[in-house]
Amino acid sequence: MRRIVVTGAGGLLGQYVVRAVARPGVEVVGLDLRSAPGCAEYVEASILDTSALEAAFAGADCVLHIAAAANIGAGSPQAITELNAQGSCNVLEAALKAGVRRVVLCSSDSVMGNTVWPEHFWCPEILPVPEDHELRPVDPYALSKLLAEEAGRAYVHRGLEVLALRPVFVLFPSMMGEVRARHADPGGYRGPSAGGHVAAGGGLCWHHVDPRDVAEAFRLAIDSPCAGFQSYWLAAASTLHPLPTLERIAQVFGRLPDEIDQRYYDAAPYAPMFDTSRARKHLGWRAVHDYRPIIFATERTHS
Repeated sequence: MRRIVVTGAGGLLGQYVVRAVARPGVEVVGLDLRSAPGCAEYVEASILDTSALEAAFAGADCVLHIAAAANIGAGSPQAITELNAQGSCNVLEAALKAGVRRVVLCSSDSVMGNTVWPEHFWCPEILPVPEDHELRPVDPYALSKLLAEEAGRAYVHRGLEVLALRPVFVLFPSMMGEVRARHADPGGYRGPSAGGHVAAGGGLCWHHVDPRDVAEAFRLAIDSPCAGFQSYWLAAASTLHPLPTLERIAQVFGRLPDEIDQRYYDAAPYAPMFDTSRARKHLGWRAVHDYRPIIFATERTHS
């Protein structure tokens, strides 16, 4: 019986991951401050509680670390940094002490720097953007995620295997109203205004990814043959912005990068600005769900 620990197992994304991982021969341990349905064992604890982490990780094969302050509005800069950066360090240290082989971190596309605070957006040097591209996080949430990744890199030198998944805006069903409201009024939308817990996100190009696809990436990451530290962009095949990706980037920055895979965008004009091919090659992952046809089908129906 394999033992997989999921931190943040009771949260929105955590519940999707629990369902993806909970299969015959796998014992899922959920660690959270809220209840975590679907887990064989539940540990009520915070990732700031190092003793609880060490106890929960005993005998685990892998830790899927999802617990976090979920976005820039989740608290003060100090609270976000403590939970996301220090909490991730605690998880990595406890995993190392418990003899866990691998930790999979839930990072974010925000580490690139083009998700919130448009006045600080910057034009990438390459399109689509590879994982080893320069990163320029400026807001506390983005910085906390990059600090968690840097901690992961450090713990690889001490013997852990660490994979960092970087999903774009995770489009939960509860957020569809916000996405539709933004689509109906791109220039005037100031969410949340349609029942969502936050405003529709996705940064510069309104990227999105389905939580089922993110959960599948976590499941695949458990047994990926990759060693050391690796990071992966996760995004749906299309953006949700009205403009094609290259047009949108040129609109915002007044220019395009010198290095562009033009054939890639000729074949798929609304493809994300992030290169997800590493996740496909290393994890065998691809996004199955794409909401662009659904969102824009409404527009065609009423035209």
